[in-house]
Amino acid sequence: MPGTTRDSIHPWQFGLVVLAALTPLPPLAVAAAEGFVDLPLAILTSVVTSLPLLLHARPAGFAVLIGCLAPVLLFWSFAGAMAGMFVFLPSVLQLLLALGADPRRGPVPAKVMAAGGLLLSVAVPAHFLT
Repeated sequence: MPGTTRDSIHPWQFGLVVLAALTPLPPLAVAAAEGFVDLPLAILTSVVTSLPLLLHARPAGFAVLIGCLAPVLLFWSFAGAMAGMFVFLPSVLQLLLALGADPRRGPVPAKVMAAGGLLLSVAVPAHFLT
């Protein structure tokens, strides 16, 4: 039946996953310039964070991958704290917010989740860069 299934994830969801991968990079770049972070490891973590984007045409797979990736990234944020990976902690929340940021399922909750993800994207670099 047309109109009952979603063909792909919503652009808000896609954008939140992109932001989850990119938000930690400015603070990590500054910290790497000062010698506090292993930048190749940070870039690899960012690439892994962006893996759900490969499943943009399969919403079920997108949700499952985020459900698997978020706990692993949460663990890695704490385990890799000495290498500067703690800045990926907000990315965990952004990934989880991306799951609900589909206005086709609920416009108000989706707006709240998208706004929360955008706020994190502004607040994290601002906090670490000032």
